[in-house]
Amino acid sequence: MSGISESPWLSFVITLSIISMPLAGIIGDHELAPEPKRMYQIGGGGGSLEEQCGSITFENMFEYSKATFDIVISDDWESANVQAVAWVNGTLADELRLTMDEFMELLDPNKGGDGWFSTDEREFFRALASECIEHTLTRIGLRDGAAHRGGVGTDWKNTSWEEDGVEIEEWNIVPPRHSQMRGCTSSIGGECNEVPVIPDSNRDCDTGVSSDMGMDECRVQLWLNATLSITGVDDPSRFTFSMNASNLSGARFDFTFPQMQDLRLEMWDECEGRQVGLNESTAGGVAPIVGGCIGDGSSTFNLVENEDGALTLELSPNGYRENWPLGEDLFFDFTTEPVPEPAPPSWTNESPANGTWFPVPNSGDVVWADWSEGVSRWFYDENGVSSLQIICHDGSGFALEETSDRSIVASVPESGTMDVTCQATDSEGLTTDERTWHVGVPFTVYSESEVLTDPHQISIDSSPNWPLLSVAVQLVQGSIAQDLGTVEIASSGPYSVIGDSSNMLPGVVDARVMVTGDGVFTMQHTYNLAIVKESSPPLISISDSEWDGCCWLMRGQFSDPDGESVSFTMKIDGSRAGSVSVSGNSWSTPRIDFTLWDSGEHHVVVEGCDESGKCSEVGKIVNNSQLFEQVVIGPQEPADEPAGFLPSSGLMSLAIAFALGIILPRRRD
Repeated sequence: MSGISESPWLSFVITLSIISMPLAGIIGDHELAPEPKRMYQIGGGGGSLEEQCGSITFENMFEYSKATFDIVISDDWESANVQAVAWVNGTLADELRLTMDEFMELLDPNKGGDGWFSTDEREFFRALASECIEHTLTRIGLRDGAAHRGGVGTDWKNTSWEEDGVEIEEWNIVPPRHSQMRGCTSSIGGECNEVPVIPDSNRDCDTGVSSDMGMDECRVQLWLNATLSITGVDDPSRFTFSMNASNLSGARFDFTFPQMQDLRLEMWDECEGRQVGLNESTAGGVAPIVGGCIGDGSSTFNLVENEDGALTLELSPNGYRENWPLGEDLFFDFTTEPVPEPAPPSWTNESPANGTWFPVPNSGDVVWADWSEGVSRWFYDENGVSSLQIICHDGSGFALEETSDRSIVASVPESGTMDVTCQATDSEGLTTDERTWHVGVPFTVYSESEVLTDPHQISIDSSPNWPLLSVAVQLVQGSIAQDLGTVEIASSGPYSVIGDSSNMLPGVVDARVMVTGDGVFTMQHTYNLAIVKESSPPLISISDSEWDGCCWLMRGQFSDPDGESVSFTMKIDGSRAGSVSVSGNSWSTPRIDFTLWDSGEHHVVVEGCDESGKCSEVGKIVNNSQLFEQVVIGPQEPADEPAGFLPSSGLMSLAIAFALGIILPRRRD
């Protein structure tokens, strides 16, 4: 079960990051403190230990070189005893110590992150690992009843670790005879020693062993003892054992089932390529047909009968790490029913009737029968449909080819149809009856305009001699789809579908066509018709502008017809100046101090550009000459005064102050 991360515990460290329990929370007997424990991401968030560990597997915590798991299911089918040994060799051992040291730095910067791993950190490692493993995903499922292959609504990874039933021990994570060992101060009492997380080039982690022996002295060994809780088996006379092997290699699993008379393996499947996630209970999507998976042979097994009659499944899964997130699921169907007498394969109710029409999107070598959605669902055999040989030939007797996933290819003519005849043969040479179908191109699809219009029209030129077809057309763009309409095609000739296209975004737009009809096998295909939706520039308006002293600003509103985000720039007389602030659908320039510009008229322009590079601009001419005007007051004739009187000193002071105030150059601050 090699981990997803490039180093052990990396996914675990990223997920947990910071735990609220300090190192001092580890008590003398190496158990975690009983108070509730919460783990937090850097900057907040996170969840409890159970919530965080519940989304990872054992292999996300430890990337090992090799491991063995011995799993013995109890006689009551309610639990299983698990004993495991894992070897962490070479640089993987260095990465284990390095990651634990980095993790300790998050808990206590004074203890971790210094490139050394101590016996204190080892005790924390032991305590936290056992606690966390209790909540990890087991990858294993046991469900009684009819055989299944997971899928929506089937929670088949239904086992869990029993609470307080997990113990983990290690050897050599702090090598006791490391050549670079040094003393340290313990936070939990007792002797403290530490070693470098990455040894020097000599890699002398055991001074008692000669380097001539070529031994990996820095390796780490892990032991796991645990109990699995099983809740899905009430009647073990028929059950499916399943295991998620995604991102899992280098391990051997021995599953021993309770002794049951006549228990046998009925069928098994190695199911490849389904999108999986660590916390995804169903392994995603529509389940394949039982016996219909096409495996790559990377996972192997042996079924051994023990002396007491119990069966042991020796399983070596191998879900290649480089294939992630494409997964691998293994399913084993067990039963106590007797082996049935050989019977010929048969057609299922999902199979197309004799004379069915198969529309394909184009001529040439075309996959006209997909394995997972078609062929695997057309036949039944007690040994699984994947064990059958599907034989198809055209009207001239020429055998049709299969792809690597067993889909069937035909060389479809440009006009007319071809007859294809198929049957299935099992390992005993028993066969189904033959069925003949008609394969051809029922129409061509095109767009008169390469630029998306609203509404937009998709044209269809139908071929002659086809039965009545119902053709539904959608415009698609990634996950966005918009129905254009449906047309019934009853004869050859031109047809069209026209409809609203307003949901489409600027960029390439494709046309998805679904064909149905009585006696017609459903076809769905997406056509690339080189249709492009052009972006419309944003709409920008000015709502007002104003002076505030020597500063001027303007503001307005904007919108983008295509719903794209809009970014703004401002220019004064053609040169960038300042930034435009945006709030909702409103924009505003900064306060522009026009005393910094020469007196006269200046052109202030605000430009808005959307994500497609379409731009619009608005602007105003601003005249700042009033900021530079000077007002001079000439001498005034003294007013007539009554004889014998002089102006009071207060009035004279006021007049002088007023004159000085207005004669100086006027500049607004």
